[in-house]
Amino acid sequence: MGGNKDKKARAKEAKADKKAGAKAGKSDGVRAAKAGKKEARSARKRDRAGVNPAALIAEARAAAFTDEAPERAFAHFRPLAERVPAADLPVFTGQPLLMRANVMAALDALEPHLPAAVSALREPRLKEVFELPALVMALDFSAARVPVATLSAGEIDRMLAEGAPWRELMLSYLEVASHPLLGLLPRERVAAVRAGSGKLDKARDFVALPGLFAEFSGALAGKHPFPADKLDLLATLGGALVQQVRPGNAAAAVPKRTEEAILRDRIAALVAERYDHLQVLAAVALGKRKADALLPALRAAVSLGSNGAAEAQEDATAEAQDGAPAEAPESAPAGMTDG
Repeated sequence: MGGNKDKKARAKEAKADKKAGAKAGKSDGVRAAKAGKKEARSARKRDRAGVNPAALIAEARAAAFTDEAPERAFAHFRPLAERVPAADLPVFTGQPLLMRANVMAALDALEPHLPAAVSALREPRLKEVFELPALVMALDFSAARVPVATLSAGEIDRMLAEGAPWRELMLSYLEVASHPLLGLLPRERVAAVRAGSGKLDKARDFVALPGLFAEFSGALAGKHPFPADKLDLLATLGGALVQQVRPGNAAAAVPKRTEEAILRDRIAALVAERYDHLQVLAAVALGKRKADALLPALRAAVSLGSNGAAEAQEDATAEAQDGAPAEAPESAPAGMTDG
């Protein structure tokens, strides 16, 4: 009888020991996994700490293509541009030399903050950013190769559709801001923009709205939500469209977008993508709000922010190589119908 009790006690103890051992093993496994994750995090921190930002920046500068001679820059970047998908590719209507001025201003503004950005990012893509000035000159050369031609009806419709939501938002805001109870700008000026209809009228509105924000910038500063790059986009679209749309019922025949125009638009897409990388570097180092205040919009034609980084067109032209004048790539005569 007593022997059976001893056996049961020993079996119970063995079962308890086994359970305790399993629990301890599981706890050890959890602790080991946590320790492994902690060590991995520590290793990553050590790796980042071991990175010499100055060395990485110098290495990227050395590897970057920085020849700003337009023809050589075009030849260098053309193979890369030809790999950019052509589907839904926006028509470039900006002015490359203005963009170059903004790129140079942005690079100068970013320079003191580069080490902080490099320390925080695993892949800062510095080489692509350092190549921006040369890439913009490749765009300038490419734009000059595009035969003068009117935009197609589809391209005009796409540009109008791109600007339409911002036109309506800005008009609605200015109608509130011009209300007599606020009186931030004359109500009749906003009403004049709202009046009218048709493609040509909308294209003119695209130009007029950024003009109102610039003219009354003192009264509107800090009181509206519209980024400078959206104001610049609307002005750029309007500037191109008013040359392409005319009153009347007859539409002129227009050719399809040429190969030269598609290549120009591909290079423009590369410029926009790389400027996005530059903005990421600034945002990581400074925070998005400070970065937005510090950097000009890529296509800014006038300074609408407090930093004054975006230069006027004459300044961009003065900085360009060989004194080449800044001009729109496709300043074609009017050829589309206003409807």
